Amino acid sequence: MTRPAGPPGLSLRETKRRAAMARIQESALDLFDEHGYQQVTVEAIAAAAEVAPRTVYRYFGTKEGIILLQPEDDDAIEAIAAAAGTVDLVDAVRAVVPAFTGPEFTDRSGYWARVMHYALTVPELRRATFAFALELADRLAEAAATARGLPADDLATRVRSRAATAALTTGLAAWYSGSAPGTLAETVHAALDALDGSGSGSDETSPPDPSARVSE
Repeated sequence: MTRPAGPPGLSLRETKRRAAMARIQESALDLFDEHGYQQVTVEAIAAAAEVAPRTVYRYFGTKEGIILLQPEDDDAIEAIAAAAGTVDLVDAVRAVVPAFTGPEFTDRSGYWARVMHYALTVPELRRATFAFALELADRLAEAAATARGLPADDLATRVRSRAATAALTTGLAAWYSGSAPGTLAETVHAALDALDGSGSGSDETSPPDPSARVSE
């Protein structure tokens, strides 16, 4: 399935930027599939994408960035922040889940499955993925706080954003690794539900009663 070009209303410049990034990323994935992630150089990726190595570095900074930096992340942050102006941040994440769990994301042989395969199985990429998720969480927190008229560094918003991002990342990792039985959307919603104690495992055990006394 073809990777979407982006949301409607993009400028011509942004459309061209995303097309160039997509060409580099697709070329990189093809080379990773053929030779393995560690064996592929930025120079080889640039040659396959028919661009100069400096173009790859300009868009992505590093080879890791080819996997980590996805324009769709910016789209998600913008959509969630807009929704967070009127609802809780976690509910705002829930509201945009359908836009990011469509067929292009659930195709097991498609672009996103290939990206997540490397993000989850290459040790240095796995570490970088979860570190990058924290950066995205802080970007989202700032955007959401601004949308709600709060200081950009509002602590409660930052905590809620990091929690929601961790749940989202964990849900995505579970589904793409094949350990989650439901659909991608169901898995993401279940991960978000766990934040509020409404997940399937939340009522399996009850917390101890602090007033209870052990009989001797």
